[in-house]
Amino acid sequence: MRRVAAVVAIALAGSLLTAAPAEARTCPPASTGGPTIAEVKVGKRTVPVKRVTFRNGGVLNPPATNLAAGLSARNQKLSAKKGASVITWHVRYGPGCDGALNSLITLPMGSTFTVGMVGKTPRWYKIVKRETVPKGKLKRSWFSHGGPKRLVLITCADYAGGVFRRTMGITAVPIPAPASPTAAPTSPST
Repeated sequence: MRRVAAVVAIALAGSLLTAAPAEARTCPPASTGGPTIAEVKVGKRTVPVKRVTFRNGGVLNPPATNLAAGLSARNQKLSAKKGASVITWHVRYGPGCDGALNSLITLPMGSTFTVGMVGKTPRWYKIVKRETVPKGKLKRSWFSHGGPKRLVLITCADYAGGVFRRTMGITAVPIPAPASPTAAPTSPST
């Protein structure tokens, strides 16, 4: 009987550790999830990116914070010449803990931002597509190793009743760096 109780206690503890982000009591720091390997810059905001691995079955597993994103080690590297590099983040990690990359959800098509490995020259990207799918259903094209070079940024969407019901994929393609070395990532309206 003690063994059964111990197994139940361990299972319950595991379920609490993997509770939905809405359960967070405070906003976890950007240092959560290990060392920063890359950075995304949108407007004047720079967001650290950590290395993550999606589990088999496509379960999204960004760092356990709203202030950092995760680069999938199972997909193309940022330096790849073709295929999709995949970055994911939490759109919300508890009350008052909105995701640091949430501006990507509403920026106009054609808006630009940069992504780069730490210590390397960042690459410029332009948003070309936003798609949503039901929660738990991911598009294979978001993870493709072939085709033109692109970045796919994935997060939760359609929050209602304390639950996210959809998943959003934002596709961005590399573009040449602007001629001005002081240019900041912008939306077409700025």
